[in-house]
Amino acid sequence: MSTSRRKFISAATVAAVAHPCVRAEEKLFSIGLIADAQYVDAKPAGIRHYRNSIQKLRNAVNSINKSQVDFSIHLGDLIDREFKSFDAILAPLSKLESPVYQILGNHDFDVADEQKENVMGKMSMKTSYSSFSKNGFRFVFLDGTEISTFAQPKDSQEHAAAMQVLKEMKDQGRKNAKPWNAAIGPQQLDWLREQLKGAATASEKVILSCHYPILPDNSHNLWNDREVLSLLDEFPGTVAAWFNGHNHAGNYAERNGVHFVTVQGMVDTPNQNAFGVMDVFPGTLKIRGSGRVPDRILEIAH
Repeated sequence: MSTSRRKFISAATVAAVAHPCVRAEEKLFSIGLIADAQYVDAKPAGIRHYRNSIQKLRNAVNSINKSQVDFSIHLGDLIDREFKSFDAILAPLSKLESPVYQILGNHDFDVADEQKENVMGKMSMKTSYSSFSKNGFRFVFLDGTEISTFAQPKDSQEHAAAMQVLKEMKDQGRKNAKPWNAAIGPQQLDWLREQLKGAATASEKVILSCHYPILPDNSHNLWNDREVLSLLDEFPGTVAAWFNGHNHAGNYAERNGVHFVTVQGMVDTPNQNAFGVMDVFPGTLKIRGSGRVPDRILEIAH
């Protein structure tokens, strides 16, 4: 046997021992992951290269299509500002050969007040939060912009109420008391609890997606991150992972068997891309990252 052949067998054996779930289990389906394309026809500002997102997204879509994913998720902030930006960035996104699920982000509402009510329609979203089940998993898409200083017109009661929430958080010294963060409202939290109950009854593993992180503790986090974490704690063993964007640097944490993954923002850097494909196995989530998004193997707690 040649030396190169022995090395190959040795490496394969080590991989099988290190990650038996990936080797032994059959892949159920694959998902494309993209965050914060954040396009606007504007010159760069700091590390954000807005115009470059068109070509980056085009390249990401080509790669994701080659992976033959079942669907993709864009984790919020499709645009940076200006309602007309949607048309330009939706053009490459429309080339995906499988469905794409949009998540609302703060910059998606950085449009004129009279156009805010048209944002969801432009992004082909019938509702701001939703769910569906597939092969033993329940995917829950959350609206983290519900209580915010940006999603409603400045003369609305909702805007005034959000400003009061932000003031109270600042008075408490909360590090995530920022106007670009926001909260999930009580009605949506009740809906989420019912989704988790239903998944637990059906023995489904839940994968949550939101624009905002809730862990680790960070200045980018959802305003009511602690409340949402407490809700997840009510259903031990049910939630597999939480995916989000918003913090362009990316992040990761694990708590009570739940993986919290912040996907790096596409808009940052002039040329390096940021996206991934996640292969879903019964006991493992395997992320194949591209550009700034790293590879990850996330074991699902049973």
